[in-house]
Amino acid sequence: MELLEELETMGVNVQEGLDRVIGDKDLYVMMLDMFVDAVKQKPIELVDFDAADYDGLTKQVHTLKGTTGNLSITPLFEMYNEILGMLRDGNPAPAKALMTKLLPVQEKIIDCIVRHK
Repeated sequence: MELLEELETMGVNVQEGLDRVIGDKDLYVMMLDMFVDAVKQKPIELVDFDAADYDGLTKQVHTLKGTTGNLSITPLFEMYNEILGMLRDGNPAPAKALMTKLLPVQEKIIDCIVRHK
């Protein structure tokens, strides 16, 4: 199975993502690689939710929400969006709980992208 087909089986709306880059498959794949690099260079750790000041975490979640939204990585976008709302409302504990559910999904998607390089 090729990369984009496999991503679709994981809930990624590949067609919508391609539409955002005017159908340029190479650009879309390059942007997926950039997403992987961004997550690996500065991963969100569960301990980040335990800090007294989670301003930096909120910014990082906001960035990943935007990135996953632009790439139509729907499962991650939806969870990052919910986590961001919780953080903005001052509720880091439920945000952390949802992040524990997001991380394995994100890892599976990242593994798929890396495997197809």
